[in-house]
Amino acid sequence: MPRVDFTNINDINDFSPIPDGEYLARVVDVETDSTRSGDEMWKLRLQVEGGEHAGRLLFDNMIFSPKAMPRVKLMCASFGLDVSGVLDLAPTMLLQKQALVSVYQESYEDDRGQQKVTNRVAYDGYSAVPGHDAPPPF
Repeated sequence: MPRVDFTNINDINDFSPIPDGEYLARVVDVETDSTRSGDEMWKLRLQVEGGEHAGRLLFDNMIFSPKAMPRVKLMCASFGLDVSGVLDLAPTMLLQKQALVSVYQESYEDDRGQQKVTNRVAYDGYSAVPGHDAPPPF
């Protein structure tokens, strides 16, 4: 049987929001799903790469509806993908890609009527990492 000392282990379930700001983040997971209206949706898990909040997770969705295509294009360009024409995009193409991600805190009421605060990625909250060879978004 393994002997485990948990005294210096941080709580891995710390989902408290991080301060508003721009963070270098890397895509660490992409889960495919669909919206209630039937549009394809990818759930992105982004990990903050540096600074005081390194290792913290941010969550965002990439929704493939006609209305959301400008944001999809911005996100892909920010991750360094060529968006100048047709792209057969696959979830694996985003894994380990980095971008600067702008987040803000938002309050909401949960199912039990309690006020909570979470992070949201701004609609236009993605930009290329300076010095990376990312094509322009538009």
